Amino acid sequence: VSFLDIRFCNGVLEIPHVVIDNLRTDLLMNFVAFEQCYSHCSKHVTSYAAFMSCLIRTPEDVSFLCDKKIVENYLGTDEEVVHFFKNLGKGVTFDIDKSYLRKLFKEVNEYHRNMWHVRWEGFRSKYFGTPWSFLSALAAVILLLLTAIQTFFTVYEYASPSGA
Repeated sequence: VSFLDIRFCNGVLEIPHVVIDNLRTDLLMNFVAFEQCYSHCSKHVTSYAAFMSCLIRTPEDVSFLCDKKIVENYLGTDEEVVHFFKNLGKGVTFDIDKSYLRKLFKEVNEYHRNMWHVRWEGFRSKYFGTPWSFLSALAAVILLLLTAIQTFFTVYEYASPSGA
């Protein structure tokens, strides 16, 4: 699996593990420079750099990606990784329509435009992030249903002529 094999499935970005260290940052910078100098070659690494610079904007983004085992940071601080990706694409010509990630960008934008997806994911991660929170919510719904049923039968019993 290449670090370039990024996918978007069912609202989830699947990003392969990448190690960020001095060697790989030098390689990425040289690959981007090579792709910029030679117009006949693919621009896959440039597309990857643009994608990562969109994804990584703050040190918290780097920390999140490290927690999810997507980024392994040997470069230094999270701020240095942000700085690296911000500068990697600086001054680089990038055409999204010629990118191998064109379909991915389109799918992510379409998914994000549908506010129900965004709201549901926010609700799900906030209230059902762990199995225990899901079980407690399920128990609350069951208790609410049982209370409603009990109330219905209590009202029905008092309202019926045989209950008087």
